[in-house]
Amino acid sequence: MGFKTDTSFLRFLSMGARAVHRAMGILEEQGFRPIELERYCGSNKIWATKVKRLRLPDLLCVNTGLRVEVRAKTDLKIRMSDAPQNAARTWDAGNRDDDVVAFVACFDTVDGPEPAQNAVFFNIKSLRDAVAGSKLGPPKSASEGAERDRTWPAIIPSRAGRVLEVTPEKIIVEFNDSGGPARRQTYTLRGKTPYISPGETFTADTTILAGAPSNLADLRVPLQQMYTPLNDLGSPEAVDRYAAVKALRFRDDLRGLVIPALEDLLQREPEHRVALEAAGTAAALDSEFGRDRISQLIWHNDDRPDLRMEAIFILTELGSSPFTREQLNSIARDPAFEGQEARQAAVWGLGKAGLKCYEDLLAFIDHADENTALHAIAGFGADTPQIVIDRLVHDLVAGNPRRAPAASEALRIVGTEAVLHTVITAAHAQQIVSGWILATLGRLPPDRVRQHLGDSPLLERVSPMLLVAPGANWLTSDIVTADIAFLLKQNLF
Repeated sequence: MGFKTDTSFLRFLSMGARAVHRAMGILEEQGFRPIELERYCGSNKIWATKVKRLRLPDLLCVNTGLRVEVRAKTDLKIRMSDAPQNAARTWDAGNRDDDVVAFVACFDTVDGPEPAQNAVFFNIKSLRDAVAGSKLGPPKSASEGAERDRTWPAIIPSRAGRVLEVTPEKIIVEFNDSGGPARRQTYTLRGKTPYISPGETFTADTTILAGAPSNLADLRVPLQQMYTPLNDLGSPEAVDRYAAVKALRFRDDLRGLVIPALEDLLQREPEHRVALEAAGTAAALDSEFGRDRISQLIWHNDDRPDLRMEAIFILTELGSSPFTREQLNSIARDPAFEGQEARQAAVWGLGKAGLKCYEDLLAFIDHADENTALHAIAGFGADTPQIVIDRLVHDLVAGNPRRAPAASEALRIVGTEAVLHTVITAAHAQQIVSGWILATLGRLPPDRVRQHLGDSPLLERVSPMLLVAPGANWLTSDIVTADIAFLLKQNLF
């Protein structure tokens, strides 16, 4: 199961996902309509099954065709991963000149990585034209052909301020007053291009004042373009066809032409991942042909477990329908998938990350396969309906030694006012309050529990548990809990 991977990897994955969401928000504000071109680039869910995808930019604007790679940086630089000895993994492999890279500074907070409000955008062409001035760092691993960091020279201020003067040789700035006299600083350009003008302000660690590329990307230019994805279905480039079939799902103006075009493509498409994506878009538009193609990849495709996983992810994206719901439930229940991550992915897709069919998750919270059960429990969301909350509370009262703790954890994850009210109501209805009812109250947000219980005698019984409930003291935060658990595993002296 993927989420047992180390926390440092999760941190970097979370940083990238949040940067993607920030970049999408910035693009939307400017008039673009971005979607995730690279599936799951905006998610930090870890799966162990490696999906062999095309090398793709992260984002695609379905109206203009603009493609954007997003690079999250704890230390903002114009930096890309490069493998010069491997043509498929060079820093610009598969990119067109007018594709864009968004560099997003990220900062650590108690809630995880937080992206800066702004991103810095460069066209691939401007980076290519300046590549001679970039520098390669050491290999990131000892393996042959290992990736290295390629960095273009740039000036990134460490304090906020405003620009006073710009010449071909230098930039003079004045940093914001931090309690003392304002301080000026001069940056020598040494061939770098300034990206900022006199009078403009800048922020610390998130603005690039100047760099080796000749200019920042002017996003007003691609905003004037009209994307014609139907034309790209015949492109010789697999990435073009992939982008086109993914965009067509969101282009209502082409709706009448899409199904025949996709079904025709599915008859001749040689690239499996493009064909699968075409089937997903066709299925989203109610094509029986597309649905059959997805089903075949799931049920008659033992040679490519990666494509099966991708097909399950697509089902998750399509939303709740009789087809998607039946498929995911069948995968989750079929003995053929016992011990496989495909079953976990199907259960995950039924929950908050996909169809939100929370009633279907109830069957799996005490599944014999621990990984399946955990995905079901974690799949509940704050929008879980009352009827499902009632059934989870009923499981608390019944007290089954495997199902009751699973229900308690699911209710803690949901954590809404409806959960609190239902658990308290169940407690008051019992002559002898069950242990799992009390234990669940003791794991819900302490302040809200105290407020809802008021003068009830129940408060005295659950008060000790509220002292150690999640968030009740500094030792119960998610970060500290993970840190101390990791520390205690270092137990050989």
